[in-house]
Amino acid sequence: MENNQAFIAKIGNIKPIENADRIVQADVILKGVPQTKVVVAKDAYKENDFIVYFDSNLCLTQEFIDYFNNKNGVSIDTYLAKGNRVRTVKLRGVISDGLVVGLSQLSSFFKNKIVAEGLSFDTLDGMRICYKYVPQEKLGNTSATKGKKLKSRILPDTFQFHVETEQLLRNVEKLNPKMVASITRKIHGTSAICSRMKVQKKLTLLEKLAKSLGVAVVETEYDYLFASRTVVKNAANPKGPENDLWVEVGKRFVGRLKKGETIYYEIVGYGLGGGMIQKPFDYGCYPGEHKVAIYRITLMSEDGTVAEYSWQAVKERAAELETPTVEEFFYGRLGDLYPEIEQDTDWNSKFVAKLEEDFLEKDCPLSRNKVPDEGIVLRPESLRIEPFKLKSKRFILKESELKEKNGFVDPES
Repeated sequence: MENNQAFIAKIGNIKPIENADRIVQADVILKGVPQTKVVVAKDAYKENDFIVYFDSNLCLTQEFIDYFNNKNGVSIDTYLAKGNRVRTVKLRGVISDGLVVGLSQLSSFFKNKIVAEGLSFDTLDGMRICYKYVPQEKLGNTSATKGKKLKSRILPDTFQFHVETEQLLRNVEKLNPKMVASITRKIHGTSAICSRMKVQKKLTLLEKLAKSLGVAVVETEYDYLFASRTVVKNAANPKGPENDLWVEVGKRFVGRLKKGETIYYEIVGYGLGGGMIQKPFDYGCYPGEHKVAIYRITLMSEDGTVAEYSWQAVKERAAELETPTVEEFFYGRLGDLYPEIEQDTDWNSKFVAKLEEDFLEKDCPLSRNKVPDEGIVLRPESLRIEPFKLKSKRFILKESELKEKNGFVDPES
């Protein structure tokens, strides 16, 4: 099931809202697991109706909006924010996270097709219906060069960005009591990467001459690469752009990483220009200050094989690098976290419900400002990393409100 796509689910647990006559609250339910709560018009749905759910990280395309409005005689865009972004709102004290439409309202798309819970999509019959929200403005430089575009030094199949973190509530069936995993605090800053990787070497004139004469010349070398979540800042220029947060923070690891080692970390607090990286989440920092927290480390061998550091190894290596990790809440067998939960066929949903109860909807204790804590990340120990995130509805509401403001900047994008 892909992130940043709509998906088919059911609606249930429909309940009235105090002092509200025309709206009710309900759960979006995926394979028996409540995903989130939404507010809908009274009598619009019955228990276990199939619906299509759009989360607040999505925008609807104008083509889909026009199609939907014309077919159903409604104006779905009245429920959207600027740029056709799906909103999270608070109505009569209930946080409504995302948008649902009845599957029957999209019936023309699903004729002669198998309808199944969990089916995700961003295109229907060739029509793109939604896409990931990306703010108009960016923070800092997004390329390492100005003017003439230089050739990248990065060798194929070497540098690796962090994997997409899946929604835990959409992957509950993957958990089991015997699984060893870490549970850590999810913090709201900007992801960054520092990697000591083999790159294309800039040959000297003498080396170029030797190569032209058929002499074997070493054309690669190990060097440091600095990146945001999606952009390698010094792919072409070894120094990278000036006054760039990701480059400046990454320099703390220069001379300290092993060949083939990559550090993935979060930067929180304030950027180089003095503004908050994610306003108003200060994480105890003052203007001009920032904090770094490592959440993942890998090691690539000469043949390109990537070894994933276990969470225990991440903590030990981070200590060697004199850099903290993200805060750990639990590490061990998941069944040991809540031994009171009977390990039967319903263990998964009960386990996740307990996680929500214990870790979500709280204030962030690390910030001087009163802001909601973002949530947690559950990372199973395995040869290949597959982390899952569980986010607070209060945080999602706050994030949605911030996106409404003019000049909103999201360094993650």
